[in-house]
Amino acid sequence: MSNPTVKCTVDQCTHYMPGDQCMAAKIGVYNDEIAGESTARSDTQCKSFHLNSGIGDMVGGLHNANISGTLKAAFMDGKQITPAVECYVNYCKYWDQGNYCNAREIHIAGPNAAKTPDTNCNTFEAE
Repeated sequence: MSNPTVKCTVDQCTHYMPGDQCMAAKIGVYNDEIAGESTARSDTQCKSFHLNSGIGDMVGGLHNANISGTLKAAFMDGKQITPAVECYVNYCKYWDQGNYCNAREIHIAGPNAAKTPDTNCNTFEAE
């Protein structure tokens, strides 16, 4: 299964790259922690979010950075970066066995996000 194309507009994240790309090696989309399920886009969140508030935070986000893939795709091949996407929102029509996302592309959003619950998977569609 190929990874979906990711559009990320959470520019406060350490994994954000200009052009609304994500340089994370893996994105984890989860249900709202309090409700334990998702019935709307606002109930989803990107667990890979890591607030970029300076150089220390950028270093802290390196554990999930797809540096070699990012450099190759973005700068050498001129292609879209496609991180692996794990989805634990099994009420989404794009959720697939093994916690895979079978959407062709996903959009992670979170205007002015400061923490994980401020982010959403805007591709979410309830079954």
